[in-house]
Amino acid sequence: MTYAIHASRNGHSVVTIRISPISAVDKARVLERLDWQVHITDSAGHQFNPQDFDRLLLNDQAKT
Repeated sequence: MTYAIHASRNGHSVVTIRISPISAVDKARVLERLDWQVHITDSAGHQFNPQDFDRLLLNDQAKT
C-alpha cells in the first residue's frame, strides 16, 4: 500500500509518497512541526489527520 502525505502552508502545497506507514507518519510529523497543515491518505482513500497517525500505525501492526 502507498501513502500520500499532503501538506500545505502559506498557499503552497506538496504531496509526498511513501510506501510504509512508519515513513509516512515520520515525514508528516516533521512537516507538522514545521507548521505545515498535513494529512495522510492511503491507497484505499482513507484520510488520516495528525490526531489519527497513531491509529494508522496501529492498523498497520495489526495486519502483520
